[in-house]
Amino acid sequence: MHYPHGSSRQDRAKAFFYKLLGTTMKSASTIIAIVASAASVAAFVSPSCRSHENQTPSSAVSMSGSVSTLADAPAAAAAATIDDENKTFDDADDDMIEFVCNDIGAELREQQAALQLPSDYDTKEDDILASLFGSNEIRNVFFRNIFGHRVAYFPSNRHRLLKPPMSGFDLSSLYDTNEWISLRKRGSQDMLDKEQTSYDDLTEYIAGGGSAIIPVIPGDYLHDTKEQIDHALGVEGEYGTSMNVYHSGPSAVALNIHYDSYPVIVLQLQGEKEWIIQNDNFGQNINDITDWRNVTLTAGDLLYIPKGVHHAATGDPEHGSTHATIGLP
Repeated sequence: MHYPHGSSRQDRAKAFFYKLLGTTMKSASTIIAIVASAASVAAFVSPSCRSHENQTPSSAVSMSGSVSTLADAPAAAAAATIDDENKTFDDADDDMIEFVCNDIGAELREQQAALQLPSDYDTKEDDILASLFGSNEIRNVFFRNIFGHRVAYFPSNRHRLLKPPMSGFDLSSLYDTNEWISLRKRGSQDMLDKEQTSYDDLTEYIAGGGSAIIPVIPGDYLHDTKEQIDHALGVEGEYGTSMNVYHSGPSAVALNIHYDSYPVIVLQLQGEKEWIIQNDNFGQNINDITDWRNVTLTAGDLLYIPKGVHHAATGDPEHGSTHATIGLP
């Protein structure tokens, strides 16, 4: 079978996906202690973070093909320091971001994408990357201090000055132009066959709690946006990003808890989606994870997840939701 550009990364990631023995998650509320001593701060969590609730999967199983195990990955540097290059995350940055999770550790950081941005990226006013993050300033904070280091959530209701480059969703258009639609329900997968599945059948499947994963390819109405993002990142052509749209029905789970083999930026297009994200023991087996963070994305919100960080998402229980993922090379 021949795959369009962008599918190979998705296919490679399949090796990392796994199925939980159960389909529910148990929640256990804890209070997150914000350590006062700068020398021992291991994470930054904004006081206004929507949820400080930790979750543990109900039936976590061992991970095959996992990221290299970290012997020790504490974020033991001073509070203002993110990495050995003296990048800082200060109070002004904290005001722009709902929360950032713990530093993923030196070993996992080394496995992140070595993205070489154009030298003038931070001087461009209101380009598509600024539109993606909401403002020129937040764009610069992300690439200067967050990228490759930790999960971060950028809500649209805080400091979004620019409209996102994508909003809403046109399923009928992608059904017409795309031959690579994957149908998912909690880890199961089938490729949509238009000879057997009409557009009405697809919408019925979605309404019944299914998800459609649609890789953005030439001819799709979103492809021009993808190319503009690639150009702004300096990664055009075969070295460009992969973009996938996840259109999910009520309470749908397209993929069980997994990690990706590349970093992703998630833009919520419509509806709401609840995410659970790993926040400790990065690079180790899922059984070793004890801290899980929750965040609910609404339209216009942005979420960044580094390579190798476990996560999963659940659609709105009443109306479903849609998000786009930008997989960085």
